Amino acid sequence: MAESSGHKHQFKDRKDKIGWYLDEIDSYKEDMGRWYSIFIRIVLPFLIFIIPSNIVCARFYEMITSRYLSGFFDPTDNAAKIVFWVICLLIFLAILIFLPRFATVVEFAVSGVFYYLALTVTYVVKVNGHLVEKSLITNGLGYFVVIVLSLFMFMKLVFLVFEIMYRIVFHGEKEPKAYKDDSNDLVL
Repeated sequence: MAESSGHKHQFKDRKDKIGWYLDEIDSYKEDMGRWYSIFIRIVLPFLIFIIPSNIVCARFYEMITSRYLSGFFDPTDNAAKIVFWVICLLIFLAILIFLPRFATVVEFAVSGVFYYLALTVTYVVKVNGHLVEKSLITNGLGYFVVIVLSLFMFMKLVFLVFEIMYRIVFHGEKEPKAYKDDSNDLVL
């Protein structure tokens, strides 16, 4: 039987094996380069969080204006909600660009509030003269947003776990071990 041409790594223990896999994952992330930083860390989260941030900002605006600022702002003023939402999106974009680690915390917080609102909050609307209780997510776009946000946050959680494991295994090192070879060869 012919032996495969791939090189099989020999590991002395489980920690060495985990370290090798973590190093490979980090090397692939490094190889992705600039597009990874721009698209995956800034553009994609911004696009994914447009609708969830709209819902969270609208509920937050209604809560603040009805409880604390009822004399100054009308809770049903849609123009003020849109301005508040745009300001929140600009702040979120600035956080994505300048504070990427804090952006992860904000993404988990906003998605948690969005899931809470999507699963528990209902609205009472008047339909044909009757009051009807309606949930927040009622159409295909809403379900699509929930699914995409769930997939994105799951992958964010997976990469966060990999990053934490990498920091534990390779604490104190600034670059992946694959790049620390004495030769000047590029690792691809």
